[in-house]
Amino acid sequence: MVGSLVFIGVGLLGLSLATSRVGCFNELQTADGVYRASGEVTSAPTLVGAGAPLEIGTTLVGLSTRRVYGPPSTDVTDVNAPRPPEIAVECGDGTYQGYQLEPGPPGAS
Repeated sequence: MVGSLVFIGVGLLGLSLATSRVGCFNELQTADGVYRASGEVTSAPTLVGAGAPLEIGTTLVGLSTRRVYGPPSTDVTDVNAPRPPEIAVECGDGTYQGYQLEPGPPGAS
């Protein structure tokens, strides 16, 4: 009985740690570069000089999903299309952070 309670307690603790990552990150790593945080955290997704942001997908953070916004010209149907130069990501607490892409060296992975 005590072993079962400990097992359930550890499981619940692990789930809470995996799902409770709220807040914005300094950078988001991609296979061919890194998005670095730029500007201040805002109450709505904003992009510098790119017009009204469009939801272009989601990303996983722990066990939670965060919405990702990009420029209206982003081609989300072509997997070979270049990454948008800037994105905004939901921070999990009702705020959004903008990010600028810094491409890695050619062929880097």
